[in-house]
Amino acid sequence: MPHASPQTRRERDPSSRSGASLRAPSMGRAGRAALALACAVALVAVAGCASTRAVQEPRTATTVPLSEAMIFPPPGGPGLLSVVETNYANAVHQDIALATSARTPGENRISITRFLTAGGDGNDGELADRELSQIDLYAETAAAWPQVQLLRSPFYVQNLYGPFGYAVGGAPTGDTCVYAWQRIEPTLRPSGSIARGAVSIRLQLCDRTQDEQTLLNVMYQMRLRDPVYAPARASILIGTPGAVILPQSPYGVANVLDLPEAQPTPTPVAPQQPSQPAAPATPAPAPAPQPDPVPTGPTVPLPGGGGTHVPAPVPGGPVVPLPPSGNGP
Repeated sequence: MPHASPQTRRERDPSSRSGASLRAPSMGRAGRAALALACAVALVAVAGCASTRAVQEPRTATTVPLSEAMIFPPPGGPGLLSVVETNYANAVHQDIALATSARTPGENRISITRFLTAGGDGNDGELADRELSQIDLYAETAAAWPQVQLLRSPFYVQNLYGPFGYAVGGAPTGDTCVYAWQRIEPTLRPSGSIARGAVSIRLQLCDRTQDEQTLLNVMYQMRLRDPVYAPARASILIGTPGAVILPQSPYGVANVLDLPEAQPTPTPVAPQQPSQPAAPATPAPAPAPQPDPVPTGPTVPLPGGGGTHVPAPVPGGPVVPLPPSGNGP
């Protein structure tokens, strides 16, 4: 039986025509680089799945300059005394001490927490972000001013950043005290990721010279520093024909004549000199007693040609007879 030649065997075996089943196709330089990159990515992914994230401890609280405060009170006070900042893995917290004339034991301050990302679960150095409905605000209020009986406000109020709540009370020392709370919701990108994290604010403030509305003005007029909260855009009504914009103040429609500089200046009154006490009136002298009037008239000689002459009676008066003389006729 004749043997088949090698060439004949190759022709009969279809897989041996090009040698594809025996050798890997050659790869260009670009193909090898792509394969190396894919392997590197796969190795990083496997390593990331197998490892755990390192715990990040929050930084110890430190004092920062007043210019780095994330929130500023309104012009006119209260003034800032100090800013203590604590950094977390997902948030920054500041306690801002305020200057007041309070006599109630406790700290007058604004506390603000800015979340950089979503709230954590308390692990890995992260701070939890809780809704106001999940917080015991009554316990917070009592802890802020233990000696003050605070009454929670039933009114709806809001500032430039949204609604907020508060409680007010009078302290035994005569101070008026306020505790306010606010949470600014985070903003999201179209993809669903967080563009700006939530902001949590607390105000605890007492003062013996300010009333309730003046203390709340800190919440109404406070400003958040950029980039904590980007300034809001101006209203689209400004400059729009047909739109009516009334002069507004935090308490309603504003009047020019109600401004302090529009109030009449009181005319200074010269101090009056103390008047001299009036001298007591001198009583009129009593009239001197007048002597009895001496009867007047012609002199009538007494009988006998001697003695004292008795004046004659005044005409019209009574006639007095003379006594009889001793020499009869």
